[in-house]
Amino acid sequence: MKKMLRNSLCGLGLALLVVSVASAQESYVKHGVAGVRGLTTHAVLPPAVVFTNCGTGCTSHDTYDAYFVSGTSAQESPGQTLAIGFSSTKTTKFTYALTPNSNYTGVKGGKIAAYLLNGTAAGGPTTEVAALSYKGSIPDFTTIKVVKYTSRKEVTFKKGVEYFLCETDPAATTVILWMLSTGDFSSPLWYQDEGSCTKKGMTWLDDTGNNVMAAEIN
Repeated sequence: MKKMLRNSLCGLGLALLVVSVASAQESYVKHGVAGVRGLTTHAVLPPAVVFTNCGTGCTSHDTYDAYFVSGTSAQESPGQTLAIGFSSTKTTKFTYALTPNSNYTGVKGGKIAAYLLNGTAAGGPTTEVAALSYKGSIPDFTTIKVVKYTSRKEVTFKKGVEYFLCETDPAATTVILWMLSTGDFSSPLWYQDEGSCTKKGMTWLDDTGNNVMAAEIN
């Protein structure tokens, strides 16, 4: 008979360790602590990281500096919309994105509309790949939440192709913070003030060379 022992951790990736217990295995007690020998294990690894500038789980981000993601009627940089570029070293499926965010204005209803976009490092974002969504709410400043964005649509990143993660604020009067990385000055950074990631005919501006927003793509 097989039993599944869950919630074990494997390495820094916190992989789930699935343990099969067979009849040949031996239970023992050592210094009062019970255990078992002879296990056959298989590690179920977490998704491979496509891009990160903020460490595993995007927990290593700046807590002092951020860029505004603003509604079109906000007092601070109205309509400001941001996009960070990335590419994959191999063809792989998208699972989720992580970014650290906070509701700067503290106005109820502050939220993010996030998208994956096509584009090029030299020309900026172009067309929509997929709309992203998240669960829960974005907390009021000074609390920062690493928000997990997922897609209902299956997305496959092609090897060496540039994509963008874009965030905009659909609530007219609110301002969301997108916290910065702790030192990524090379990733493509593009922005505009039209309050949309996907509207046709927008003019994106290149700000690559400045510190970019913190993000992890899986």
